[in-house]
Amino acid sequence: MAVLLLIGAADPASAAKPAVDMRKLEARERETLDGVVAAALVGALSEQLGGRAVKIRLGQIDVRASSLRDRVVSGQGELQIDGAPEWLGFRFSTLYDSLYESAGYPELSIGIAGPGGRAVPNDSGLIREAEERVIAQLAREFGYQKVWLQLDQIATVESGRRYLRIDASGTADFGRDGAAPARIEGLYDREQKVWLRVAYVLESAMPQAPPAG
Repeated sequence: MAVLLLIGAADPASAAKPAVDMRKLEARERETLDGVVAAALVGALSEQLGGRAVKIRLGQIDVRASSLRDRVVSGQGELQIDGAPEWLGFRFSTLYDSLYESAGYPELSIGIAGPGGRAVPNDSGLIREAEERVIAQLAREFGYQKVWLQLDQIATVESGRRYLRIDASGTADFGRDGAAPARIEGLYDREQKVWLRVAYVLESAMPQAPPAG
């Protein structure tokens, strides 16, 4: 018995539809990612700047898959603080969870030098103030009565006419509990004459706080 098998050509419109749907899905996922990351950045930047109101403009963003659900998101942008006319550059990196559509607390570098940035001489008074703030933060975090901070390299950059960014590196000395390499990042508002941010990073294992009592 002869059997006639007819195979019809696929409808071009229906064949292309899955690809179109996939592109729409990817676009929706990217839109969600952008919104979640932007919200995380606004919250973290405001917190890092003492609760001040901020607006951001994001520039180039790089998204890299680190697992089936996680994405490493990094990039740069500009922020406006308390409605000031100047915009400051910043860099960031965060981890985005595509399953729960959430972003972790971002790593931030605020006040990066842009077209208006230039190196200026260090101000000894501001450097001393930054040191005192970091020493106080270290003492509060680790419960030490005394912490020594020795800065070996210090650089000051103008971020526009209003802001100064100070980067320094050196050693945080915890006495008998050892020492650790330290980096400091400060942002100073020359118009308001206030520190907007002084942050530190210990680049090796942090000493343990002494036991109570």
